[in-house]
Amino acid sequence: MKFSLSDDQIEFGKVAGQAFAKRSGLEYARGALDDSDLPFPTGEPWASLGVMELLADESRGGGGTVLDLVVVAEQSGKHLTPARLVSFAGRAVTLLEALGSPEAVTLLEAGLNGGRTVAVADSTRDSADRLRLDPSGAVHGRTAPVLDGVAATDLIVLAETDTGPVVVAVEVTSSSPAVRRVDPKPLDATRGLAVFEFRGAAAHVLSAGASVVPAWDRAKNVALVLLAAEDLGAATQANELARAYALTRQSFNRQIGSFQAVKHALVEAYVGEEQLRSLVWLAAWSADAQPESLRLYAASAAAYAADVLNRSAQTLIHTHGGVGFTWEHDAHLYWRRAQVDKELLGSAGSHRRTVASLNLDLELTP
Repeated sequence: MKFSLSDDQIEFGKVAGQAFAKRSGLEYARGALDDSDLPFPTGEPWASLGVMELLADESRGGGGTVLDLVVVAEQSGKHLTPARLVSFAGRAVTLLEALGSPEAVTLLEAGLNGGRTVAVADSTRDSADRLRLDPSGAVHGRTAPVLDGVAATDLIVLAETDTGPVVVAVEVTSSSPAVRRVDPKPLDATRGLAVFEFRGAAAHVLSAGASVVPAWDRAKNVALVLLAAEDLGAATQANELARAYALTRQSFNRQIGSFQAVKHALVEAYVGEEQLRSLVWLAAWSADAQPESLRLYAASAAAYAADVLNRSAQTLIHTHGGVGFTWEHDAHLYWRRAQVDKELLGSAGSHRRTVASLNLDLELTP
């Protein structure tokens, strides 16, 4: 593995970063906390970058790699931009391409051309609420919080049946009493979380059979890598803001960055950032070149990302002292992102258990 980005990837990240900087999520995050009716961005502004179809087949304008998309995700995380990279560009596109059925391709193309806003939903951890498909083709159950769910028109879910799991799509824009959407008060508005309850909602089967679970698992692991990449970008920006303030703010006629308590905290946050970057790139590389290791490396990156972003956000707040704890500073927005991401697509504890179990059974490739 060449442990560096290509010149094209560096340039791609730079262009994406400039675009995200112009439409930063910080302004939306502040506005949505004050106005719960503020429309959630659906990601169309980024279509011209070509990032939504990056993991799609070349016939649909794709042909990129997970590492290419990771470069973009790091930039979206840096600006807390709700660009739907994890939910759609990563997870939904990967899943629908792998399923490959006519129904899946139709939904994929509708999502790529902006006709539909597609998201992927997981079951809750409570077995009583698990998503189930009855013989009449209706879905029952309750989803876990869905990333970008507040803007979704169609949800893809893995539903249980008497003959095994199937992947189905449920339209969630109708006024049918069979679909109920709950929008919790957002801790981080840029994640657009929503919970859906299905009581006999009509569903369209996208695929069934032995191949659906491997396809579902790979798409979820790709999403974990992208989520970790967004956390890496957010941690990088939080560290940079804290460092810049420590170099300019003075106390007792000294830069506060010269005080041991401050500089040690900044160094620890930076070390975490660099270690996470290595894990994210390794996980992205495995998705493209060594898929049998993706689950292990994706879980490793996801578990570590939660701690790294949380530490960087807290360091940003503490470095700024009193102003860091106020609403006037953006520090709380990075802290909010950290708290939400700790529980998205599985907790850090569940990812650590995955890493532990796989390390006991898997012989790693050097």
